[in-house]
Amino acid sequence: MALELQHDPFKTPKEIEHPLLYWVHKNLFSSVLNTTLTLLSLTVLYFVLAKAIIPLFSWNWTVISANLKLILTGSYPADQLWRVWACLWYAAIFFGLTFSMSRTSPPKVMYLILISILLLSLLKFSRFNRISMLLTALLLFSSFFIGTRAHQQKKAILVTAGWVVLLPLGFLIIRGVGGFIPVVKTNLWGGLLLSLLISLTSIFLSLPIGLLLALGRRSSMKVVKSICIFLIETIRGVPLITILFIGYLILPMALPQGWSPSVFIRALTGVVMFHSAYMAEALRGGLQGISRTQYEAATSLNLGPTKTMAFIILPQVLKRMIPVLVNSFTSALKDTSLISIIGMLDLIGISTSIVSNPKYLNGSAQVLFFEGALYFVLCFSISKASMVLEKKLGVTGKINK
Repeated sequence: MALELQHDPFKTPKEIEHPLLYWVHKNLFSSVLNTTLTLLSLTVLYFVLAKAIIPLFSWNWTVISANLKLILTGSYPADQLWRVWACLWYAAIFFGLTFSMSRTSPPKVMYLILISILLLSLLKFSRFNRISMLLTALLLFSSFFIGTRAHQQKKAILVTAGWVVLLPLGFLIIRGVGGFIPVVKTNLWGGLLLSLLISLTSIFLSLPIGLLLALGRRSSMKVVKSICIFLIETIRGVPLITILFIGYLILPMALPQGWSPSVFIRALTGVVMFHSAYMAEALRGGLQGISRTQYEAATSLNLGPTKTMAFIILPQVLKRMIPVLVNSFTSALKDTSLISIIGMLDLIGISTSIVSNPKYLNGSAQVLFFEGALYFVLCFSISKASMVLEKKLGVTGKINK
């Protein structure tokens, strides 16, 4: 017995008969303005595809495959690259656990990372590096699925401790301690490795330093308040390039005789100072957004100023400031490109040295596109990770009606 079709009473006959054509007409060609915007968008899309996307497949990518090791790790010794991979495996495990805190299925960013790894594995890598790439992807997805079955509270403690330990442990492994892990001087660090180390250290240090400056600026002690205001406004009023040159030229003069920090430490000091000042103002804005009733409620519970700030105020501030903090983190990642001005061979510095080689004079577009893609993947991953954290903490941009 044939079943009769049940028509939706809220749809018109045209919508039922030709749903696709109805949707196109309603959304793209319903008025003169919509038709004009649709045709304009199609024209722009055509030129983007014809002039930017399709030509990528006809480019000569030899410059990337021939200099891939320089772009990613600079002059870091090839026989010690396992240390870099060890740090990446560690990070992949905790990325997977972090994503599993609010989801039961892998997010899109994990698939983006997987596609990026598979595409990179097609380039000119050794067998060890290709196996290491695939192992990174395997650890990322394995830790995610294991994390979905783990206890939430214990997993949160483990993830927090893991991310806190990552940076000092990474520095210890990459620099080395002697013996089985020989010391690799910072002047051999370069490429993406150097950019990530400086940006991650800047993010890790600028948050607590910025918080101290923000609290000092709100202090009732005039001396502390004046010093914090002077530091914040002076650093914010000077371009990052100037601060990098100050760190490069003046910092060694300000230290006792015989102390000569490496160029890495000088650049890192300048970047941390710059982003700490901006972080201080962002956090001060969050502190001002907390109502006075929160302080009064803490006082009624007999909490002192330190406990009030640590257990009542700061958790609310950091929760509300996640989008602003993520914006600061991505800015710190991209601002590291300026350290090439003082002679450091980061991602941009390496690209400059590569395209200055007469053999690769015609490869500047390929190098810049590849490095732009790397920056995009990193910044997009940070953004998606912050969205996972916002969802976990219940921070949304929806307006309650």
